[in-house]
Amino acid sequence: MSEEPEIRGTCQDMCPEQERAARHGERRLHRFEMVEGTEQDRHPLVDPSRCVKEYSRPAAGKDIIPPAELRPPQVLLCTVDYLVNRILPREDAYFSEVYNFISDRLRAVRQDMVVQRVKGHACIAILEKAVRFHVYAAYRLCESSIQQFDPHLNSQQLENCLTWLLKEYQDDRQAVATGNRASMEALYLLYCLGSHDALQHGLTLSKSTRQSRVVQLALQVHLAQLRGDFVQLFRLARQLPYIHSCAVHRHLASVRSWALQVMSTAYSSKVCRFPLSHLQCLLGFDDEAETAEFCRQHGLNAVDSYVAFRKADFSFPEKIKPKLSQCLVDDKLHECTLPDIVNGKTDKLCSHETDFSSQPVTIDKQMDSDPNRLINVGKDGEDVQVEPLTGAMGTLSLAICSAEANPAICNNVNTSQETRQSRQEQNVTHSTSLVTTEGPGLESRSGRLSAACEGETSYDIPSGGATDGQRGPERPWSRP
Repeated sequence: MSEEPEIRGTCQDMCPEQERAARHGERRLHRFEMVEGTEQDRHPLVDPSRCVKEYSRPAAGKDIIPPAELRPPQVLLCTVDYLVNRILPREDAYFSEVYNFISDRLRAVRQDMVVQRVKGHACIAILEKAVRFHVYAAYRLCESSIQQFDPHLNSQQLENCLTWLLKEYQDDRQAVATGNRASMEALYLLYCLGSHDALQHGLTLSKSTRQSRVVQLALQVHLAQLRGDFVQLFRLARQLPYIHSCAVHRHLASVRSWALQVMSTAYSSKVCRFPLSHLQCLLGFDDEAETAEFCRQHGLNAVDSYVAFRKADFSFPEKIKPKLSQCLVDDKLHECTLPDIVNGKTDKLCSHETDFSSQPVTIDKQMDSDPNRLINVGKDGEDVQVEPLTGAMGTLSLAICSAEANPAICNNVNTSQETRQSRQEQNVTHSTSLVTTEGPGLESRSGRLSAACEGETSYDIPSGGATDGQRGPERPWSRP
């Protein structure tokens, strides 16, 4: 069976001349493609230097697309650079409009790539930019209405780009353009947090890729999630680069809900009050008001800077509206611009990096000895029975122990239980008894988390967060 002939485009413009003329006659030009000053005219003029080919579904039975309507790889890459560097940072339009325009044009770019079977450096460079754009958009527009932003459609486009990109990395035997592979692999692990397929893919990476710091950190986050150690997960999330924080952001609400369920069982007592300030630190909220509101959404009573955990009161809400996060995401952007994000300049780890070399058992050593040991390894390398309650409450006990510097926390976290409590509650009581345990080893282990919590900053975020039409000055992207 003969192979189909290879097709190479000959169009040197971002939009073929035939399409420009057709869309101009049908008045289907976007205002970003019009000659400046003619946007309000009855028949706006088309600017060939700004017009970009739009996505159109291929008609059934349509003949092969002529080369004059296809853009070669280098023109496609220049088109993506134009969208990222010229359209993305526009301040005369809401970001939802900018997103819809760029998303459609990127889809048309990928369509031309599929027809021409583009591979190599240009293909990888385009897909990397597309992945970062969709990850950033998923976070930036998480508070927008469905009319402005469809998260499911964006997720579908992102997953298509990621799948294609990872396959290109595997097929790129000559390592033409794999400088960003570790960052993209970590992005995939974090965006698909909780997926066993994603974890299996991460464990089968080459040793050089697996040993990179960002992949190691992503695997640590996966391990914390599988063990149910939400305290460790949020501690690691603070160390992720900006774009990776955007990827993991979509999972934070479900992790927090599960954490509240665990703590509602562990601290279910009529005389127990947990400080909201400490809960804010453990679960990465921006301020106590946001923490209290999240607790109330789950049926818990949060008043006077404290929350009362009651197992009988806890309930999962029907839907939790996602919110932007200042401390876990936005503060990592610093002075970077939107083009910097999509071009990969924010892929570096934060200053407070994890020192993987100092850990007794690294992810990479576990993989080399026995891949199955990844989810069954304790802190000192011993095999443990991984249970969500054990992993979370073990770390949480150390977090509470760090409150020695603030006696009010220890006084209000009352771990006394009824004598006829269930066996599970007695086990939790045993773990929380570490609050009163003394010893230099325990003190040093808890001190690190104490210092991290004490270093957190509260932020005054208006209720509901900044919407797409009201970009508050506290958001880094509002800077020129």
